Amino acid sequence: MNHESAHHEPRPAEPAPLVRNRDYMLIVSAGVVSTLGAHMSRLALPLLALSLTATPVWAALLGAAQQLPYLLFSLPAGAWVDRVRRKPLLVACSLARFLLLGSIPLAYALGALSVPQLLVVVFATGVCTVLSEIADLAALPHVVHPSQLARARSVSEGIEAAAGILGPSVGGLIIGLGRTTVSGAALTFLVDSLSYLVAGCGLLGVRRPLQSPRRSAHPPIREAIRAGLRFLWRHPTLRPLMLLTTAVNFLQAPLALCALLVARDRAGLAPEQIGLVFGGAGCAALIGSALAGWLYRPSRVGPIVMAALGMWALSAAILALAGDAVVLTLGLALTYLVWPVYAVAVVSYRLEETPDALQGRVISAFRTLSYGAEPLGLALGGFCVALIGPALMFGAIAGGLLLCTAAAAGVRFGQKQAAGLGEAAGFRPETD
Repeated sequence: MNHESAHHEPRPAEPAPLVRNRDYMLIVSAGVVSTLGAHMSRLALPLLALSLTATPVWAALLGAAQQLPYLLFSLPAGAWVDRVRRKPLLVACSLARFLLLGSIPLAYALGALSVPQLLVVVFATGVCTVLSEIADLAALPHVVHPSQLARARSVSEGIEAAAGILGPSVGGLIIGLGRTTVSGAALTFLVDSLSYLVAGCGLLGVRRPLQSPRRSAHPPIREAIRAGLRFLWRHPTLRPLMLLTTAVNFLQAPLALCALLVARDRAGLAPEQIGLVFGGAGCAALIGSALAGWLYRPSRVGPIVMAALGMWALSAAILALAGDAVVLTLGLALTYLVWPVYAVAVVSYRLEETPDALQGRVISAFRTLSYGAEPLGLALGGFCVALIGPALMFGAIAGGLLLCTAAAAGVRFGQKQAAGLGEAAGFRPETD
């Protein structure tokens, strides 16, 4: 069933190139600025926590607090995104993160920076991120032609990859400018906060509506959430994709923290050198994002998933043996290479299979498990790495990914949804 034609307004048969799509380019430009800032502070946060507390446990707990909103709020956020205007929501989330992240350098300047404040800030920032990411994905089919969805997602993954290269490198350099790691990290958060201010102002220029007209009354919030859950759970391909992605995110959640500990303690690298390691590995993600749109077809979802799981297991095994910057960069690069290809395949397939009126709820239901597993994996991984060290932790991650590969071998990927599945899930198309 072609949901795009059934639930979206007609678009030209010959769509204009993405670079000539004004609203799309505004959204992409906002994403470039904010994503670059986010990758800068992604390196700064664990280094700041390690400097303030001298233990990886708090660094892991702060990372978990940042991801916890995916578990707690994704479901109601998805239902909300399906019933509100998405552009004002995206702007408000950007401006809120500007204020929240700006409080970190302000507290440092006042001599009041503390771990409890960081917990509050990263958690609240995470709530804004949950809302904005769901709204951004749900709005995409209203900004680009259906035939351009995979290409547009490849661009998004390319932005993420490029930010993964530049962000840690620039972030490490900014941290190195400070007299201490704490002062340098505070400066990095200042830059990150300003990136969200720029992004929010840019989104104000988007002209077209980012949602379909809603001509019927909204169902109660619980029923709306259940409709999204039923649709996702009854879909023969989206359900196993969600479960596998959840397992992968849980296993890989402590991977970056373990790599940072290896870089700092075993390889003896300074913050700016650590940034270069993560930035250099991010070059592989840029390659992966360039390949993702070309590789994706609905019929290739299964082979892409199987290849990704096997390569992730190999990369974790390489990281378990890493003792210097070269091997560490190689292991991380292999992990980053695969993620854009996997993400474009999963997200594009999900967007194609989901009616617009259910987009926010299906995205949020998928992310409740898949992203919600990350804070649990990171918190547990932080305690485990404190007990057994990063090398054994990498080995455990590799073993878990091999089990996921074996489980995926028994799944028949690429099955299309059964006719009437949306109606069976409680979805009724809106009519004039």
